[in-house]
Amino acid sequence: MSVRKYFKVGLFFFYFVLFLSAGEAKAQREIFIKQVDFMLETVSEVEYENEYFMTLKLTKGVKYVFKITNEIDDKPGNAVLELIDADVLILTNIFGDKYFETVNFVCNKTAFYDLLLKFQDNHLGHCQVDISMIQ
Repeated sequence: MSVRKYFKVGLFFFYFVLFLSAGEAKAQREIFIKQVDFMLETVSEVEYENEYFMTLKLTKGVKYVFKITNEIDDKPGNAVLELIDADVLILTNIFGDKYFETVNFVCNKTAFYDLLLKFQDNHLGHCQVDISMIQ
């Protein structure tokens, strides 16, 4: 075989591998798990009455996405999401002064986690949180 033919074969394999690797990146898909709807119409003096609480079973090695939609029905509050493992805060959508409407979490152990929703500064509000997993 000539050098030119080797070059063409090598180029073919390069593009073939590049095509396969691009396909693998696109092969990840987002699977919808649950939508949580939380509305706070009155603020109570009892703190836990101003929160939404649920327990989720998350699986090791799976990437989870939490998307928060605020200001539904023109209610101004921003939802604060907290993911808790045995009384330890492991994920939140607030970092300093920054507020994130989407947060990702790669689970490092299969367990039950507590999801807590509340509104910043004890505001009233209405939010939805879409929980998805990436496979």
